[in-house]
Amino acid sequence: MDNQAPSIVLIEDDEVTLDLYQRELSKSFTVFAFTQINDILNVMISQNIRAVIIEPEVNSGKGWELIHSIYMTYPDRCMPIIVCTTRDISNTCLAREITKYLTKPVLPRTLREKTLEVIREMDRSW
Repeated sequence: MDNQAPSIVLIEDDEVTLDLYQRELSKSFTVFAFTQINDILNVMISQNIRAVIIEPEVNSGKGWELIHSIYMTYPDRCMPIIVCTTRDISNTCLAREITKYLTKPVLPRTLREKTLEVIREMDRSW
């Protein structure tokens, strides 16, 4: 993999899905993958994370709190948050904090393409 690959955080509590997504995303990104939300903000502080992909139902729904924490912690940083979940939350109050919403099942290749698209859009807006 290219050392210049953008770094992303992937949070998914289903280990099989995490492995599928991580393998595909690793073709374009350096992936920091987690099944738990502990210490994610520490990784985000120490790494130049370009996007976060999250299943917000992780840790019994605590992923929603993490989304809000990321949004509040990095208000001036262009930190796209991609929600990839089975729940329909399109009318949630967190809509302004979410850059892209994908409803599972999402093919790994589609997730990689959408993530690349979101990062490119953010780069253009800067």
